[in-house]
Amino acid sequence: VTSPSHLLYPSKTNGDAIAIKVDGRLLHGVEATLKNLAGEQSREAKSELPSITSGNFKKQIDPIDQNISSSTRVWLANKLRGELVTEDDPVGRPSMLQRLTRGGVGSSKVKGSPHIHLKPVGRLDMMTEGLMIFTNDGKYARALELPSNKLWRTYRIRVHGRLTVGKLRAMRKGMTVRVNDGIAGEEPSKVTGKVVKYKGMKVNIERKALSKSLSQRRGTKSRGQRGGGGTNTWLQITCTEGKNRQLRRILGSLGLDVTRLIRISYGDYDLNTIPPGLAVEVPVKKLATMKKQGPLFTNEGEIAGKPRSNKYLDGVDTHSTRVEWVTYYS
Repeated sequence: VTSPSHLLYPSKTNGDAIAIKVDGRLLHGVEATLKNLAGEQSREAKSELPSITSGNFKKQIDPIDQNISSSTRVWLANKLRGELVTEDDPVGRPSMLQRLTRGGVGSSKVKGSPHIHLKPVGRLDMMTEGLMIFTNDGKYARALELPSNKLWRTYRIRVHGRLTVGKLRAMRKGMTVRVNDGIAGEEPSKVTGKVVKYKGMKVNIERKALSKSLSQRRGTKSRGQRGGGGTNTWLQITCTEGKNRQLRRILGSLGLDVTRLIRISYGDYDLNTIPPGLAVEVPVKKLATMKKQGPLFTNEGEIAGKPRSNKYLDGVDTHSTRVEWVTYYS
C-alpha cells in the first residue's frame, strides 16, 4: 500500500502477523483488510452511479424528455393565410404540407433515402397565419400537443368592435361559450350549438385605433371607425389550450370580429423573422424546459410575465393576401 493514508505496522498481539492502519484505525490481517476495503469502495462507487432501475436515475432524467431521440428533427414554418395544414384536400384547396414538401422541407440527411414524413404539431385553421411546428417524431409531436403539458401558445389578433374592461376580464377569467360554426357572432340565445368551456387566458392590448374624441379634434376618422362606429385593436393572447377555433369562438361570442390572427410562439419555439411561407430547421427544444414557463396568472390573479415580442411583426401592420397556388399534374 503506497497511499499516505494506508500505513503498515507490525502487529503487537499476533506476533509475526501484519496489520494495516487505515485512516488512523489499526486493522489486523492485511489480506482480509484489503479485500474488505476494496469491497466497500466498489459498493460506494455503484451507489453513486445512476442506473436505469434506480430511483436516482428517474429523478435526474425527466420522463417527458425520453420522448426525444437523437434522430428527432424539428422545422418551424410561417403559415400563409388561405392554406390548409393537411396532406391532401378532397376539394383541391391549397395544402401547406404539399407546398413545403415540394420546396424540400423534410429532406433526408442521407443521400438516396426517402423523404421524411412531416408530422404537424396541432393545426391552424385556413385563415390563420403564423407559426406551425413540424417534426419527424410522432411521440414528440404528441407530447407537444398534450393539454396536460400546458405549453404556452401566443397569438397576435386584430379585432374589430368595442373592447371593454368587462370583456377583457371575461377572457382572463375563463368563459363558457355556446358555439355553432357558421353562426359565429350571433346572440347566444339564437345559437343552438354545443357548449364549450375555455380556461382563462393572458390578454394584453398592443395598440388600438384613434379614439373618437381624438379623431374628431383632428378632423379625421380612424379606419376602424369609418361607417361602423367601432375600432380596430391589436391584442396579444396567450393560452394553454388548443381547442378548435378557440380564439375566434371566444371573441365572436363577445361581439368582436377577428380580422387577423397570427400565432407567434408555441412553447419555446418562436416565429421570429421567418418570412411568410418559408420554413427553417431548428434545434429540438426539451419539453421539461418548456413546461417550466409557469402559470399564466400569479396567485393574486394578475397577469404573469410580459407580452412576448415578435421581431418580424412588431410595429408592422402588413397587408395579408390570400394564397396563390398552382395545381401540379404528373
